[in-house]
Amino acid sequence: MGRGQGKRKGYYFGRDWGRLSHMTKDAEIRVATWDDAPKIGALMGLAFAADPFVRWILPDPLNYVEHNVQHPGRTAAPAFDEGTAFILGDNLGAAVWLSPGAKLNRSVETGSAGEKSGFARPKEFPELIKQSGAYKPSTPHWYLAFIAVDPAHRGKGIGTRLMKHTLKTVDQDGLPTYLESTNQANLTLYERFGFELLAKVTVGQSPARFPMLRPAQ
Repeated sequence: MGRGQGKRKGYYFGRDWGRLSHMTKDAEIRVATWDDAPKIGALMGLAFAADPFVRWILPDPLNYVEHNVQHPGRTAAPAFDEGTAFILGDNLGAAVWLSPGAKLNRSVETGSAGEKSGFARPKEFPELIKQSGAYKPSTPHWYLAFIAVDPAHRGKGIGTRLMKHTLKTVDQDGLPTYLESTNQANLTLYERFGFELLAKVTVGQSPARFPMLRPAQ
């Protein structure tokens, strides 16, 4: 099946995700399609330009820009197939979730599976991912792969609206939700929505990753 069509055409567990889009104060939240994947990548490029972890991996500006456009589609393809990625308005913000059982593809970052990333990875990176990933639940759960807001529109509640909307949707399954923050400044946002910090993980001189778990609601 072609990627533009979506494996489940916006349906998951019998629900029509498209109909769950709603109007917020300033913009509509809708299900993202494969056509939106590079747009979300560009948005992430803006949003994470000063993120300690991301720039540790991609310190070169050209590699950083080129990599980000393709990043969501490469690493979180199931979200675009299953309709579990969301975009607010004209790409003002986006949240990309992976459903229970779906996996984030780290082959580009880790250099595995014959992928060519085009950049040299820090030697501590594989161990950092391994140690932070040890906190990921072994039971079914939802995983927030990415959430990003256009820096030009920060302070307008976009991240909060995305979290409210998407958590209301995923909570219908009665499962826990998990994420790994790469910026300590974002922890308070997640904590407001019930995420609990599990650890601060570093390896050598690496920036920290922050695994967080939200119990089933």
